[in-house]
Amino acid sequence: MAAPLGRDTLPEHWSYGVLRDGRVFFINDETRITSWLHPRSGEPVNSGQMIRSDLPRGWEEGFTDEGASYFIK
Repeated sequence: MAAPLGRDTLPEHWSYGVLRDGRVFFINDETRITSWLHPRSGEPVNSGQMIRSDLPRGWEEGFTDEGASYFIK
């Protein structure tokens, strides 16, 4: 599992953003290069919640730390 999100887990000059669909991206604030992979672990990170187009309106999918999905209304 990738490192948890948080400024203290990112190298210096890195920050992150979360898209509306829950995907997390990383930004090197010096070079302005972005990546889908965590700069320390090299793994993608899930924000813990995603909006899926196949769910009924108002529902979102969340994930536990163990990777199990659950649904939120």
